[in-house]
Amino acid sequence: MTTVTSALELYTHRTPTSKRLFDEARRIIPGGVSRATLAFEPYPFYAADAAGAVITDVDGNDYIDLVNNYTSLPHGHGHPGTTRAATAQLAVSSAIGAAHTLEAEFAAELRGRIPAAERLHFTTTGSEAVGFAVRMGRVATGRTRVLKFEGGFHGSHNELYQDIAVSPTLDSGTAVPARPASAGLEPTGTITAVYNDPESVRAAFARWGGEIAVVVVEPFLGNAALVTAEPAFLDAIFEIAHGHGALVLFDEVQSLRAGFHGAQGIWGYTPDLVALGKIMGGGHPLAAFGGRAELFESLQGPDPAVLQTGTFTATPVALAAGQAAMAELDPAAYEGLERRTERLRSGIRDRFGRAGVPVRVNGIGSMFNISISDVDVRSFRAFRAADTSLFSALRLEMLNRGVLIMPRGTGCLSTAVTDSQVDHVLVAIEEGLTAVRGNR
Repeated sequence: MTTVTSALELYTHRTPTSKRLFDEARRIIPGGVSRATLAFEPYPFYAADAAGAVITDVDGNDYIDLVNNYTSLPHGHGHPGTTRAATAQLAVSSAIGAAHTLEAEFAAELRGRIPAAERLHFTTTGSEAVGFAVRMGRVATGRTRVLKFEGGFHGSHNELYQDIAVSPTLDSGTAVPARPASAGLEPTGTITAVYNDPESVRAAFARWGGEIAVVVVEPFLGNAALVTAEPAFLDAIFEIAHGHGALVLFDEVQSLRAGFHGAQGIWGYTPDLVALGKIMGGGHPLAAFGGRAELFESLQGPDPAVLQTGTFTATPVALAAGQAAMAELDPAAYEGLERRTERLRSGIRDRFGRAGVPVRVNGIGSMFNISISDVDVRSFRAFRAADTSLFSALRLEMLNRGVLIMPRGTGCLSTAVTDSQVDHVLVAIEEGLTAVRGNR
């Protein structure tokens, strides 16, 4: 009989086939996977099946899925309506390579939801959506620089893959030339300021105001504890940017989960440009960028100033899946997700409180983040100061109890999650905290 003495040993005992597959994969794929966010220590489990809110691995272990393909699955796995719509299109062609009626139809539906999207173009990824929106902003203003914020992830474009997790963190009231978040990037004119710090916005425009074309901002930092934008911060962005002739781009790739009209509908702002993605594809690769009608003149005509194309842009399969998924995300569905997620957020605070472990639980709509911290996590600096080693130990305990959450502490609910599954997550957290504290 095998004696398991630690969470790590239990994980390896439960997932021997995944370990073998990972070891084999690393011989041909550097790091074992082609998507860095899927790798974690000691190795990721390999999925064999998924249904609703549950993933089953190759060793037969079930996990309640609080990752949902990094927030892109609004209804979990195998959602009937989405599957039927995608399958019907797939029976015709996987990528038909001709204009299709679904494109304008779905675009009109999205325009009805998103106040800023007077006009809209589809892309394949959120990264492309933000990148093309920035290009349009440069054409409209005749400027080249972009202002982004520390900790903000906006995709893989050269000018935006900056200051995602670089140390040291910036001081309040400062703005600096951006620091690359990866080797091999070209030099850029991007400027980085401090999230939730109006003075840093003023500092950026005081120095580079005549050169900044676009300010790119997330309503919450999707990759950094869901640190949420404060109204004074957003007020400053709009006032200062517009005062200097720059445009404001809301990156709502993740924050479409915030509400039926996106985060802009909750905060009451109408940005000049908006990028959409994740849930709008219903689990398929689909994104979009929208904005004021006059800004889209640069995409018009036989020889447009901004050229956008792509082999798999707006395929009928992705359009049908996205349309079906979003159709079932009506205001009532958003309200239900918010209620269930708030129950989870409240329960997490309660379990940590009982265990005597300081925690801050951020989140809005169907998203939440766990930061082990004794101060409010309202800044990127506070996020970076949280106890990541303790959370990593807790996450492994949760995996062993059948709960999957992102390594950075973020999770989200799909409409497939039940109250009993929320209860299961809370028990896993409570038992995991007891185990972690006992080990320490």
